[in-house]
Amino acid sequence: MEYQYEYFLSQSLDLPEDVWQPFAKAGLVRRYPRGKLLYAQGETAECFYYLRAGRIKTYLSSTDGNERLLTVYKQGDILGEAAFFDGQPRVSSAQLLTNAEVAAIDRPALEACLIETPSLIFSLLKYLSGTVRMLSTHLDTTSFLPADKRIVRLLLNMDARSDHTIAGTHEEIGYALGLSRVTVSRVLNALAKKGWVALGYRSIRLLQRDALKAYISEP
Repeated sequence: MEYQYEYFLSQSLDLPEDVWQPFAKAGLVRRYPRGKLLYAQGETAECFYYLRAGRIKTYLSSTDGNERLLTVYKQGDILGEAAFFDGQPRVSSAQLLTNAEVAAIDRPALEACLIETPSLIFSLLKYLSGTVRMLSTHLDTTSFLPADKRIVRLLLNMDARSDHTIAGTHEEIGYALGLSRVTVSRVLNALAKKGWVALGYRSIRLLQRDALKAYISEP
């Protein structure tokens, strides 16, 4: 059965590239260092966030200490909106993969944006629906994939450019997935030998997407 990917981007919903731009200066802007926990699973959400710069991962934590990657957000994305809207505890944690700059959007800031740009209402509804679908996929998945398939899956999910080139280092990929840089390098070198990817300086180009998809779908 084909695996349902976890990476979640505004582009995947056919939203305009700058759809969340009204949030850029609407809330309190703060800078955080790599590794900082932006919010934790179980916390009350008093705001959601617009990512002005950097990358942030969200993940689920299990009672035995394991983590399951949900999403890697990039500049221009929003995150943490679901718990903000329903008033329930956050279902995931968010941690910075790089130094990042975020705008915290609370209720007054959101209301001001909606008054100025009413079309945001429909974009937010579509985005929330996509978030629900993503989380439903996770609930339907009962086991963790091995390291090599987790890496391949992340590469496919991060592939949002027309030339299929992904910006990032082996260390950053390992940090996102909770793997060592050595493990990531070993897997990527093996994929390159198969001719499925091409490795560059701080970049990875996907050459055989169909082969990569088939690989993670294998039992």
